[in-house]
Amino acid sequence: MNALINKTILIVDDDADTRDLMRLVLEDAGATVITAESVEEALRTYRKSPPHGVVTDIRLGSSDGYALITAIRKNDAEYRGFTAVVALTGFASPEDRIRAFAAGFNAYIAKPFEAGELVRTLGELLQPSSDLAA
Repeated sequence: MNALINKTILIVDDDADTRDLMRLVLEDAGATVITAESVEEALRTYRKSPPHGVVTDIRLGSSDGYALITAIRKNDAEYRGFTAVVALTGFASPEDRIRAFAAGFNAYIAKPFEAGELVRTLGELLQPSSDLAA
């Protein structure tokens, strides 16, 4: 069974083409997709209708994905209990990966990304048997 069926994913990226590509990939995998182009828009969406998962770029205009992950982790218990958050970013050094996991991201994918890797990563994080999604 596809772990993305009946799951809502919030995509946060300030590049419209990247948002559209991720939206198409995840909708094709069965997810319901909501998009945002800024941290502020993403947090409004998150508070209004908490998604099961978030895929966010790190560099987001005047803010960044670290501000977003901090806010999500601070509010997870109130809004959803657990939100799987994936950093999908052009910052691809080993130090960037370490910083992302230390900040609270559940997964890290470097751009350019492969559609299958994104779907597989979210699927693993959102499986009911996953320790993270319990």
